[in-house]
Amino acid sequence: MHDTGRRQFDLPLATGNPRRLVIAAVIFMCGVLLLSTALHVRWDRSQAVAKSTEAMQTLAAALNGQAESTFRIADTVLTALISMHRSGGHGAANIGELNQVARTQIRELGELDGLYMSDAQGQYFLATNANPHTLNNADRRYFQHHRQGPDDGLYIGQPIKGKTTGQWVITLSRGIYGDDGSFQGVALATLNVERFSGLYRSLPLGEQGIVVLAKRDGTILARSESNAQTYLTNISQSPMLQAINQGTPKGAVTLTAIVDGVRRIYGFDASPKYPVLVAVAMPEQEALAAWQQRAWAIGGFALAAVLGVAIMGMLVLRALGKQSAMAIELRAAHQSLASANSTLRTLATEDGLTGLANRRHLDDYLASAFRRARNEAMPLAFALVDVDFFKGYNDAYGHLRGDQALIEICKAMRARVRREGDLVARYGGEEMAIVLPDVAAEQALTMAEQVREAVQGLGIEHRQSAYDQVTVSIGVVAGVPGVDFDDAEAMVAAADRALYAAKGGGRNRVVLAARQHSDTGQLAEMP
Repeated sequence: MHDTGRRQFDLPLATGNPRRLVIAAVIFMCGVLLLSTALHVRWDRSQAVAKSTEAMQTLAAALNGQAESTFRIADTVLTALISMHRSGGHGAANIGELNQVARTQIRELGELDGLYMSDAQGQYFLATNANPHTLNNADRRYFQHHRQGPDDGLYIGQPIKGKTTGQWVITLSRGIYGDDGSFQGVALATLNVERFSGLYRSLPLGEQGIVVLAKRDGTILARSESNAQTYLTNISQSPMLQAINQGTPKGAVTLTAIVDGVRRIYGFDASPKYPVLVAVAMPEQEALAAWQQRAWAIGGFALAAVLGVAIMGMLVLRALGKQSAMAIELRAAHQSLASANSTLRTLATEDGLTGLANRRHLDDYLASAFRRARNEAMPLAFALVDVDFFKGYNDAYGHLRGDQALIEICKAMRARVRREGDLVARYGGEEMAIVLPDVAAEQALTMAEQVREAVQGLGIEHRQSAYDQVTVSIGVVAGVPGVDFDDAEAMVAAADRALYAAKGGGRNRVVLAARQHSDTGQLAEMP
């Protein structure tokens, strides 16, 4: 009887403990599920913001490169026109030739809207799309800026309505000054604002996404969605612009726009050459729209799991299925944006690694310099620079150090080739090219030798080289286009032959190619 009583007493304890364990397990599982869901939603949000931020920064860098390239082209053309005017004077023949050259540049360079030149009183004597004698720009801000005193830089003005077309244009101008510093007029290039705005509107940034091209002083030059009031709005108080002017040339920030009050995720990139920047922004709400959908879905699954552990597995499976579909959609959107970024980077004219002009820019510039030198019967020099034993360097030190070596070599080259109008470009791989307008053979050889010495002076270790350090071989060609060379391709071929001779002669040397029409056919090596 005693044993039976114990069994009857122990039974409630045996049946009660599993209930408490099940309740505790359910509470624990629900707590873990809710906590893990909250942490995942928070992490997913940070990932969504990070991906949008990275995309905005990449797109801003590509668009900044495109804008800087356009400004550089305009700057080069204005410099050339001013040089022609100084050398030819204000006679009718030279004015006619200036107009002809300007119209040719407008026709061949799709980036420019118009080219103009005016005298010290603001009276035009060159205009590519109107009668210059009917125009005067003395009332324009850019004219008054240059009239205040000598200024050798490119002045980027606030967008204005063109007097000839009635359309909004960005003005790029240079002052024309005499040898004594006296003001003689203004050379002006205009860029159609709509050309920039149209490109910006075509980007997949959502209904309220924006792209802004602005000056460092807060002046808006172009915007994807704009009106006349836009160009009167100054964004100098923007935290993004203040960060740029305080030494942060690129980055990302989330803020509320001054123009329309929409909170956006901004990626920005400032030009190191011109006082301009590009900001690309996507509304924060649109950037987080997919994340909000995922957050609601995950929260619903968590609540459903809390209400019934029995259906938790099914809800988890459905959540995983929806997350997979969302990830596929997100990857597709990212690939589409990456494709757009790749297209914009292709349009840019700078080499992404070295910062030099790329091959496309080099070909265009060499052809233009060849035509200009032929028309003016002026000398032109061209050089091909090849890093000696570079494949061995990459094999021995790795491609990362190889890239860094190329960057240092290109910095040294740019430090020695500093004249206005000279161009240093990446020709391909470890080959660079130098275009030297108005430079004869002797001076070209001297400049090439300075480049060679500067590279050797870097002292970059290269155990695979006979010189135990990184060196370059340079092939140089110089002459008068149309007299010594039939075309630019002939100059490149001659420089290539000279480079081949320099490498065949032991490398780390400069060789001057013979002129195409020379009777000797000899190559001259720099001592």
